[in-house]
Amino acid sequence: MNFLDWLDKHPLVIDYDVLDYYDLDDATLLKLRITLTNRSVLFTKEYVDETVRKYAFHWQQIDATWLMRWDNVPHFPKLASFPHHRYDYRSTVELVTDSYDITLSEVLTYIQRQLTTP
Repeated sequence: MNFLDWLDKHPLVIDYDVLDYYDLDDATLLKLRITLTNRSVLFTKEYVDETVRKYAFHWQQIDATWLMRWDNVPHFPKLASFPHHRYDYRSTVELVTDSYDITLSEVLTYIQRQLTTP
């Protein structure tokens, strides 16, 4: 099963748009806008080449209110998980915490748990 078939069948995903895509011999870039079952939106950006993986997963409500973001932009060097980190915007203040080299599948699993846990 290819990646887009997997996304088509994912129980949390109701629609997605490919915003940007290229696949060269030595590098791949994929940007998606994924609409989830509760109508929130997940924006994804992944770049991979032979030595580097850059990613950002940004989850927001339909009204563009930010919920969570995961990325590996190297701008929090004091975090133990540097450069991987997570932003949580669901409280009154932005909270930046340790994360790990997370994948889209893991982000969707996290979101699914958040939506189904009271």
